[in-house]
Amino acid sequence: MLIEIRNLSKVYRVGVEEIHALRGVDLDIGSNEMVAIMGSSGSGKSTLMNMLGCLDTPTSGTYHLGGRNVGQMGARELASIRNEQMGFVFQSFELLPRQTALQNVGLPLIYASSGGGGSRRRRAKEALDRVGLSDRTTHRPNQLSGGQKQRVAIARAILNRPQILMADEPTGNLDSTTTLEILDLFAQIHAEGQTILIVTHEDDVAACCQRVIRLRDGRVDSDLPVAEDIAGRHVGGKGVRC
Repeated sequence: MLIEIRNLSKVYRVGVEEIHALRGVDLDIGSNEMVAIMGSSGSGKSTLMNMLGCLDTPTSGTYHLGGRNVGQMGARELASIRNEQMGFVFQSFELLPRQTALQNVGLPLIYASSGGGGSRRRRAKEALDRVGLSDRTTHRPNQLSGGQKQRVAIARAILNRPQILMADEPTGNLDSTTTLEILDLFAQIHAEGQTILIVTHEDDVAACCQRVIRLRDGRVDSDLPVAEDIAGRHVGGKGVRC
């Protein structure tokens, strides 16, 4: 099993108040799964994604990644895992405005052992080719459409060939046509063996995954294959059909 979580809890303290973001979550995710994580605002889905991405630490419980206990890792080892084993895609793209598409994509290699200049440019170009942006290498973010920006972000996320691609509302700022293009790209990446986790509030985006995990009040409310999850639900949103 790639991801194993047991009794995971996260409590934030704001003054004297305790906010329970996660409450005893148990979860298994295997290699090459494409999973949607859903829930209303405050359900704990973003907190769970931060835990899975080694961006935050739990208050209690255990998280094993590829059989290794994440809770026993130091800061340097966690940083290495984030850089080399995980790729992140965000709703707001998170591109550096003064850098070209090629430079933005190559950023992870600066912090990796394989970050030589020539190798970095070559691999960044290959990643842009893979997402269909071979003709946009010298463009800066303000010269790109929303869909092109997200493709640059995806190219950056897959540059180090990570085990897991994590996407937090990756289609939230995109129209229906561009959303479908991005979901098609995720499907291609998944077909090549990638594990993909998508945090979304859109049922039609979740319908493009294999499995849907729904959170409520910090707990897993349901965990079902997509066909069972959408049975009886109205799939609305942008009208995307995979």
